[in-house]
Amino acid sequence: MEQMSKNIGYQLKKIRQLRSLSLDDVAKATNVSKAQLAQIEKGDSNPTVSTIWKIASGMRISFSSLLQPPKEQFQKYNDKTSTVVSEEDGGYRVFSIIPYAPERGWEFYKIEMDPGVIHRSEAHPEGVEETLTVIQGQAVVHAGGMEELLEEGDTLVFSGHQEHHYHNPTDKVSILHLIIQYR
Repeated sequence: MEQMSKNIGYQLKKIRQLRSLSLDDVAKATNVSKAQLAQIEKGDSNPTVSTIWKIASGMRISFSSLLQPPKEQFQKYNDKTSTVVSEEDGGYRVFSIIPYAPERGWEFYKIEMDPGVIHRSEAHPEGVEETLTVIQGQAVVHAGGMEELLEEGDTLVFSGHQEHHYHNPTDKVSILHLIIQYR
């Protein structure tokens, strides 16, 4: 129960601060005293179910949102610590920056393509969508009978359930960001 009290206090304070509300504002909206709200936020109070409902109703949030443990505010990823896979004799390097997680439903990659490299990809399962952004250089994407030249800053979204390939038509390394969304 102690952890639950801490969760409630953390969530209440986070929501209150996100909305730029004072404890007085919350007390008026919820009919819970300012002193009790302060104790709840510190995790020093074990609020009753009816008090939690008053807070949820007054703040217009779900009851369960107050019970959730804090999520990490930041999670840093980078290509120096990520898994790297290379193909095309090392000319096509894929860095798994943010790996797939079911609750997210997507994964994020950085791709480095040497000049002239063509990388062919088999069709993914139905419902897979790719979002490709050129960060540096250019890329030509071929998919489903379509061909599109992307330059720095361009983003292309396409269905990944068809054979497709990427080509770096330049004489410099191209850097791409790729999100693969699974639906």
